[in-house]
Amino acid sequence: MPPPRLTPLRVLKAVLWSFVGVRRSADAARDLEAVPPHMLILGGVVVAAVFVVVVVAVVRLFIPRSDQPPVIQPQEARVENAPTVVPKTHEHVVVPDTMQERARPCTVCHGSATEVTADGFSPRIAGKPAGYLFNQLVSFRDGRRTYAPMVYLVQYMTDDYLREMASYFAQLELPYPPPAPLTLPAQAAARAQQLVEQGDPARLVPACRECHGATLTGMEPAIPSLVGLPKDYIGAQFGAWRSGKMRSVPPDCMAEVARRLAPEDVTALASWLASQPIRADMKPQPLRRDLPLACGSVTALAR
Repeated sequence: MPPPRLTPLRVLKAVLWSFVGVRRSADAARDLEAVPPHMLILGGVVVAAVFVVVVVAVVRLFIPRSDQPPVIQPQEARVENAPTVVPKTHEHVVVPDTMQERARPCTVCHGSATEVTADGFSPRIAGKPAGYLFNQLVSFRDGRRTYAPMVYLVQYMTDDYLREMASYFAQLELPYPPPAPLTLPAQAAARAQQLVEQGDPARLVPACRECHGATLTGMEPAIPSLVGLPKDYIGAQFGAWRSGKMRSVPPDCMAEVARRLAPEDVTALASWLASQPIRADMKPQPLRRDLPLACGSVTALAR
């Protein structure tokens, strides 16, 4: 039987059989016998090249190239009024090394001008006697007062640094907020005024004026003003003294006075004091006489 006539199709079939086997074994054997070796090699090269081209085309079709330039949207497609992104700079910021800058965190609670804030529980500290401010800072540091944010701020500060801070705030002269309206009944207002001007001998309560000055603006070096403070703050301070939550250097005269007052006296005093007008001169007065009670916060400064 003469060998089959070679055609390109039979050569291709023979080559494909040699790769993957696409014909019946009998036909494939005849094709392989009839095709010269050099034609098998040439056909294999052609088939391999076609296979590589197909694989590369598929890869380029489904896998994006990383070196392609980004697609630029046309001008009309941009969003109008879009925010401009300003690149961050890393310039060196120079902050003056002054007590004003160091004390700036205090204004977060006490106000940007160190006046009392709207919540009524962060007091005014500007213009208070320096000795009084120093005593309060030391009490926070040493555990006699326990308000966590203040303790956190001053727990590692030295006495000298606290004195410097207290002197800075004591020298500030800033406007006071307006007084609150007096809403007490007449009898309660009269009782509060009696405690301020005369005290209550039956309860061994001295008059407020004997310690805080005739004008209630405080006395140097360590007694604060009672006017210009909000009612809620005054009431909270009395409550902290009565409960022992707030303490001062022993003997703690204010804690003793607070415990001697009746609860209704505390409420009346807080409202009455918060309603008093602001004087033109709110500076503390000099201490010119002995105090009716021994106060460790005053004597400690003289040591």
